Amino acid sequence: MAIRTKIAAAMAVLLIVAVSIIGFVTVQTVSSHLVDQVDQKLHGLIKQGTIPMDASDDNGEIPYKEFAVLFFDASGERVSAVPAGYKNDPYPLPDITTPPADTDYFTVSSVDGEMTYRAVSTGRVQITGAEGTYTIVFATSLEGVEATSSTLTRTVLITGFTVGALGIVIAWIVTRRGLRVVDHMVADAETVASGNLDHRITAADPRTEMGRLSLALNRMVSRLTDAITQRDRQHERLRQFVADAGHELRTPLTAIGGYVQLYESGATPPGEKLDRAMNRIGSENARLAKLVDDLMVLSRLDEEVGGDRELVELTQLAQDAVDDAGVADTSHPISLSAPRPLTVVANEGQLRQVLVNLLTNARVHTPQGTAIDVSVAENAGWAVLRVADHGPGIPAEHRQKVFDRFYRADPSRSRATGGSGLGLSIVSSIVAAHSGEIRLDSEPGEGTAIEVRLPIARLE
Repeated sequence: MAIRTKIAAAMAVLLIVAVSIIGFVTVQTVSSHLVDQVDQKLHGLIKQGTIPMDASDDNGEIPYKEFAVLFFDASGERVSAVPAGYKNDPYPLPDITTPPADTDYFTVSSVDGEMTYRAVSTGRVQITGAEGTYTIVFATSLEGVEATSSTLTRTVLITGFTVGALGIVIAWIVTRRGLRVVDHMVADAETVASGNLDHRITAADPRTEMGRLSLALNRMVSRLTDAITQRDRQHERLRQFVADAGHELRTPLTAIGGYVQLYESGATPPGEKLDRAMNRIGSENARLAKLVDDLMVLSRLDEEVGGDRELVELTQLAQDAVDDAGVADTSHPISLSAPRPLTVVANEGQLRQVLVNLLTNARVHTPQGTAIDVSVAENAGWAVLRVADHGPGIPAEHRQKVFDRFYRADPSRSRATGGSGLGLSIVSSIVAAHSGEIRLDSEPGEGTAIEVRLPIARLE
């Protein structure tokens, strides 16, 4: 059953029950009040102490008697009776054959069962001019009371039926209008469920329950859409990562396998040719080991958030990295500018990796003799590590991708263009794990500067 049908049915039942209860109470109350009025008339009649003659016409005759009077002698036998009603058409007498035992008011039918009387007994009384005692019973017809009750009952029934019918119609209209927004929400939800994730639920008045529900559903759909989009991106990145890793691993493995086949075939006899083959095998093996190490570093960075942290003096760390780079490669003059010590909370080994990768990247991608400037400074609560070279710079189309894994500007992936394309990706992952920022500034012909910002440690 639809919710609007349930609401309409519930409203109808509620109205019918309410009208029935109110009508029943009203009829009973009015009937009881009218009967009380009749009892008051009978009580006044008894207090009067005389038998009423009712209204008479001009000839002294009584055309209509309101009360029926029954007389019972001491033995309980009815000795006389005066009927109520018109002279020419009297009412049937009350069906009372013996005098009542008490003087309480009571209701009794007529002898033919077509009328109802309200009666009361005076008990044993002495009648003037008569011998002995008698019991007198006065009774008056409840025809007016029954007519009023019957009319009131019909009115209540008709009113209840009308109110119930109107209630059903009004409830149906109100619920249909009120639930129209639900129909729209259902249609919108079906649209989203069909695959249109850009569609949103039609917003209702935020002050209403439906409005708050529509807003909550829109937030839920947005989060689900973001999660699905993020999942798809991660899957795409994973597929690209596996493809790139396979490509990078295949190159040294193919070279090593080729030299091994040459050796096994006897094409490299002992001597200079064999030495050169073994040297190439060693070189490709070192390249393979470096690639595997970089992949392991990235894997650990994806699983951990910065590793173990400690206070690290960044200026001294930069000095050590510059000294090591100067010894490893004398073809690139490297200078350091660090006005004062700066301390950060970081993983020392990972920060060393950042410095090594940045300096290696600057040396590999610039001609021999190109100067490299390293600086450590403070700026608005950040420790700023900057590595700048004076090389050819990076073209605009490659600047947004240099931090992607396995990305290199040269699509041929020649060793002449550098390593496997993981160096800057590792730097970016480490900086992000330390709640830092990384920026790239490069123009063709003006060199490249990479700036790493880390929060300065607050020492108490």
